[in-house]
Amino acid sequence: MFDFCTMLDKVCAFCTKSTWNPYTEEYDDEERLFCGVSSGFDTRVEALDECWMKMTKSKRNTFLKKKREEYQILTNNRK
Repeated sequence: MFDFCTMLDKVCAFCTKSTWNPYTEEYDDEERLFCGVSSGFDTRVEALDECWMKMTKSKRNTFLKKKREEYQILTNNRK
C-alpha cells in the first residue's frame, strides 16, 4: 500500500505492487500495480480506464461487467 500510482501520477493509499497474474491465477516474475479500492476479477491499475475513486457508478458497473465477461471467457477456455 501507499505505492506510486501511474493512473494518478502520485502516491496512492490504495495502490500496491504484486507479482500476481489474474489471467493465469499464479504468481510470476512481473511486478504489477493493483488498485485496492476496485473490485472484480482484474484489479490491475493498467486495466482501469480512470481512477476507481473518480469513476461514476455507471462506469464502475460497465467496467465490472466487461471484466466479468473476460473472466468467463478465460475460464471457459481453460476447460
